[in-house]
Amino acid sequence: SKALNFINPDELSMQCILIALNRFLQEKHGSKMAFLDGNPPERLCKPIADHIESLGGQVILNSRIQKIELNADKSVKHFVLTNGNIITGDAYVFATPVDILKLLLPEDWKEISYFKKLDKLVGVPVIKC
Repeated sequence: SKALNFINPDELSMQCILIALNRFLQEKHGSKMAFLDGNPPERLCKPIADHIESLGGQVILNSRIQKIELNADKSVKHFVLTNGNIITGDAYVFATPVDILKLLLPEDWKEISYFKKLDKLVGVPVIKC
């Protein structure tokens, strides 16, 4: 129940937990599980966002990137969001599932050795109950 935003265990079917554990334990390193001492948004995401903002950065949530536009030198010019907004910055943190990242990766980056490593990276489906 901790991973599900501290839903009261009396309100949560253990079938969800058993399905998740069964799925993870079938993985090669599935026994290496850990749990946060609170819900993920509060214990994992918020400290990261707070740190970025403390350094003068901006955290934009609930926004989908449509395209990564590049400069002539193949550095990031800006992000184009699906709502038409353009995001510019000195540095970018792009939090997305690996499968989405692979789809949005600019063609000019696909042959760069750093990004070629993504070919071997397989996304893990999220288990939701």
